[in-house]
Amino acid sequence: MAIVNITCENDADFARQFAYQLTDGTPVDLTGNTMKMGIRRRAEDVTEEMLLTTENGGLTITDPPNGKFTVLITQAQLVQLDLGDYEHSLIRIRGTQRMRIWSGTLVNNAGASR
Repeated sequence: MAIVNITCENDADFARQFAYQLTDGTPVDLTGNTMKMGIRRRAEDVTEEMLLTTENGGLTITDPPNGKFTVLITQAQLVQLDLGDYEHSLIRIRGTQRMRIWSGTLVNNAGASR
């Protein structure tokens, strides 16, 4: 499983495109899949501080056959999120299967232009 660490500043949107691939570079087909990325202070915490999904626009599968997708955290979301360190994981959902794509940290820093 991959580890993806994200650092944001709360004065701008965070938008990045990713390509989900096998270790040999073969794209993972995301056709018909949805995705979910939960963000918590600590993974074991009950409270989820932010939830990004394909349904709410935080995750967008942009090129399903080639495994490409975008993560978007808006500046409005970041300014509402307390500054500091969080843990997250990205889950791929296909029917009843839930497969972890990655986990990692998210750091929300103060941005001077907020």
